[in-house]
Amino acid sequence: MMSGDLSVFPLLPVLQMLLASGKGGQLTVDHPRGGELWFGHGELLHARSGVLSGEAALQLLASLDGGTFTFEPGLSPPERTLGLRQDAALHWLIGEADAWAPLIRTLPDWTRPLRFTARWTDQHPVNRHQYRALRLISPDRSLRMLVEQTGLPPRTAAELYAPLVGNGLLEFGEA
Repeated sequence: MMSGDLSVFPLLPVLQMLLASGKGGQLTVDHPRGGELWFGHGELLHARSGVLSGEAALQLLASLDGGTFTFEPGLSPPERTLGLRQDAALHWLIGEADAWAPLIRTLPDWTRPLRFTARWTDQHPVNRHQYRALRLISPDRSLRMLVEQTGLPPRTAAELYAPLVGNGLLEFGEA
């Protein structure tokens, strides 16, 4: 077993090392946006993060900027939802990490719910996807739960909430 802190040894180098080694096993990341990744023979085979799996889970895991990890060699994935070889996986993850960076600055705490501010009015124009995302807002749903329940890719959902937080129409409530 191998373990470490992603604030010291970031996720992409950890993934690069595991993919290059060709070892199979499970990487678990403890973080509010964390989850599990399974590897085998230089390939990323499966990802799970909360209720998300496959590419959606991998997309959310690409947003990680901290947390702790453990790698347990020899564990097989419960299912196969991905088939990304080393170069393709790393290229995709780098692009996703770059796209997530500004969103995470605006939406840093995924354990707290969002709420409407006094600046919000029912006259504020929204599109269909925004409406679907906004109707999920509830004091008992963390940002992570909101993102998971939109039915959209995680980054797409975060891209709906971030400008509303940035413009003061939504804010973080108490956990």
